[in-house]
Amino acid sequence: MTIVTTSRKPVPELRSLAKDLAFATGCRYVLRGKMGLSAIQSIDPVFLLFSLEKKDFRMQLLDHGTVQSDHLIRVEETCIRPDEMTAGLFLSNQSVYEELEPYIPVKLSGEPEGLLVFDGTRKRRYILRMVPHEA
Repeated sequence: MTIVTTSRKPVPELRSLAKDLAFATGCRYVLRGKMGLSAIQSIDPVFLLFSLEKKDFRMQLLDHGTVQSDHLIRVEETCIRPDEMTAGLFLSNQSVYEELEPYIPVKLSGEPEGLLVFDGTRKRRYILRMVPHEA
């Protein structure tokens, strides 16, 4: 089971995003606190790490210490969902789908290119734009 965690001192919006993504995927959210990445990796060698990169959020998928996926996430919209909750993540980018699909439950959708859509707790729906992170 993949773990979702954040940087050591996340801003509240980042922590909410990480918790809601964990909820949507059925993954375990781990409050990192003072734990290093090696301690997280000892719990589960596969984890999603959310951090703040300038003004954007960054999502990295690590598998045994190797980065498998690295994207900046721009929040397009966070709204109250107008209908019933839909489980899982809906992603419109084929290449990102192929990166994430072995690790977390994700479905390919017909949304505009580059969007990630999921329902979180408290009736929230996230519409996010994923952009490859250029190191």
